[in-house]
Amino acid sequence: MHEKTVNTILKEQWTAKESETCGVLIEKIRGDENVQIIPIVDDSGAPVGLVEKANALKMMSNPLHYSVCERRSVRMMMLDDFIVVEHTETISNVSSTIINHGFGLNSGGFIVTENGVYKGIGLSTDLLYYLVESNEQKAKELAEINSEMLDSVRYASRIQQGLLPGIDVLETNVKSVGLIWEPRDIVGGDVYWCHISDDAQKIYLALIDCTGHGVPGSLMSMLVISSFNRVFAEFPDISPALALAKVGDMVRSALNQDKEDCESNDGFDAGICLLDRSSGNFIFAGARTNCYVVPTSDEAIVRLVADKQVLGYPGTQPHKTVDEFQMRISDCASFVMASDGIFDQPGHALGRAFGPKRFTETIEEFRTHNASDLIKKLSQRVTEWRGSEVRRDDLSAIAVTI
Repeated sequence: MHEKTVNTILKEQWTAKESETCGVLIEKIRGDENVQIIPIVDDSGAPVGLVEKANALKMMSNPLHYSVCERRSVRMMMLDDFIVVEHTETISNVSSTIINHGFGLNSGGFIVTENGVYKGIGLSTDLLYYLVESNEQKAKELAEINSEMLDSVRYASRIQQGLLPGIDVLETNVKSVGLIWEPRDIVGGDVYWCHISDDAQKIYLALIDCTGHGVPGSLMSMLVISSFNRVFAEFPDISPALALAKVGDMVRSALNQDKEDCESNDGFDAGICLLDRSSGNFIFAGARTNCYVVPTSDEAIVRLVADKQVLGYPGTQPHKTVDEFQMRISDCASFVMASDGIFDQPGHALGRAFGPKRFTETIEEFRTHNASDLIKKLSQRVTEWRGSEVRRDDLSAIAVTI
């Protein structure tokens, strides 16, 4: 039997231009009770994004959030990931694409084009109804697999988040903390970690970027976190540089990557800061993760460049101890670390990476803000830079006002 294409379930739907404001779009959404998704197109009619009604209304239900975003571009409300298909694509292929992207078939939808130009929308529920009617058993199996997969990933996310330190723990020991932690696929390989001595005189804070993202990345992150906990349980006053070396050795051993016949090829980047109030020193050590320090004076941002050594990965020799940077705490107003997901995110008209220069300029511009506000500004800049580009990696950054 000839399989139907998505053209057979195509629905006409009004669109919004990417230059339209959030406030205007919200009023249109509120005035149309039948709308579920709103395609965002450029001047040529090509789709650049998708807004879901439920998410948009929830986002803008907070009066303060609404006042801030009302005059901003609708890009603020667009989904990080959306599906665009040609009208000749088969329904089963589109259904598989949606499931492989980690979406369910019980809500949401996708954009349909003809030769790359917007033509209409398809609703995921219509796909599901078609699959049920054409092959009830196959649709049931797909739905169960999809549900089980999403349930498993969401459960893994709860486990991963449970391993992360609470920001409130840090906030009781410093003036302000700001955090970006956005896994690309519900779970991911970017995590953060902290250790505070019993007398609160020593505060260690690490940002970690493991190989991969999604479920494989999250498994690596859990191994690295548990290794950090084990190292500090044995050596609570260890130096940041030596801690990185020991954790690298431990992860390598756990994955049997210290054997010549190993099949694994995984590791991580990390930066770790120590606020040692007993000595008055701020100490940083990094492996492919830099630290940016805002001085208490009017001097320029200080970039502490990490060692290029990778941690973990196959090898039979113990990790070398990377260099440490030391400053007086009294000379440091705040510091920021970020994963390469932020630096490497392409965007703007030419698809260039956000890069360390724009990162440093953003910190410099908002250097007088506390860490929480600074991170919010950084997140906005990265989102604006990305525009309609797809998220390529996990995003993470942490800032602390000392």
